[in-house]
Amino acid sequence: SEDWNNVEMGGKQEIGEEMYAKISEAIQAPSKKAKSYSFFKYAAAAIFIAISAGFYFYKLNDSPSLKENNPKLVSTGDRAPGGNKATLTLANGTVISLTDAANGDLVKQSGISIAKTADGQLVYKVSAAANSEKGNGAFNTITTPNGGQYQILLPDGSKVWLNAASSLKFPTVFSGTERKVELNGEAYFEVAKNRKVPFTVDANGTKVLVLGTHFNVMAYEDEKLVKTTLLEGSVKLSHADAVAFLKPGQQGTIAGNERDYKVQEADVASAMAWKNGYFLFDNASLPQLMRQISRWYDVDVVYAGGLKDHEFVGEVSRNYSLMKILRILE
Repeated sequence: SEDWNNVEMGGKQEIGEEMYAKISEAIQAPSKKAKSYSFFKYAAAAIFIAISAGFYFYKLNDSPSLKENNPKLVSTGDRAPGGNKATLTLANGTVISLTDAANGDLVKQSGISIAKTADGQLVYKVSAAANSEKGNGAFNTITTPNGGQYQILLPDGSKVWLNAASSLKFPTVFSGTERKVELNGEAYFEVAKNRKVPFTVDANGTKVLVLGTHFNVMAYEDEKLVKTTLLEGSVKLSHADAVAFLKPGQQGTIAGNERDYKVQEADVASAMAWKNGYFLFDNASLPQLMRQISRWYDVDVVYAGGLKDHEFVGEVSRNYSLMKILRILE
């Protein structure tokens, strides 16, 4: 309340200690209803911890030395969060802005139809006749800018969510013995099952081979590692001579100059946060964090002065404006 905010720090601490003493006294009083008091014992402990944490962070934020060492996150102007923005480049070179195009059919030709839905999804359908053809090696590409994201339903029924500053190149018709796409950036895949025709993702040197599964691939050129996180099914990873197999809940990472994959238990929530509308930072450095901010808000980041080893932990909505994000991080 406003009255509480006006109380001096020492007064707050005295009140907190007095509250804890009174609760402790009540807990320790003899009673036949010991079980019911156990609830209050735990509740009192939780209250005391919360009060203590409040005092601790109040003191941290009020510390002059920490204020001097904290990074100042400033912006020359506010920015709205990103949204459903993308362009579709057809095999014949035609470029369609999915951001500006009206909902409904965009292209209809040779048994292939491409439509845009109201919820920001590109739906790609191929007739049975066109699907039975061998194909002509033609590819379409969907590209999201900084500050953009998009979802696409591929001709085989696979679903792909593209993060900001990403592109997916895919054939106009899946045919032959494999379904192959090329990814730059980050995407989450829900691959339609087809044991006879494997699905392959080429992403910045890493090849992900699946039959039908759910996984996320992060392969930005400005990131040191290519990360593949498996949610369901199984995948085979390959990079030059390196090979690894993932089970659900595992993540495989590799850098361009490494010979072997590092396979470990994945922080699935962190890997999927972008798709679910959040930034989730788990001991992220300031440069790591700001690369995500830069892509989603379409801003350039400049560092002034020395860069200290700050680490960030927390979850923040991607629907906030840029200035609100910076205030929270600061």
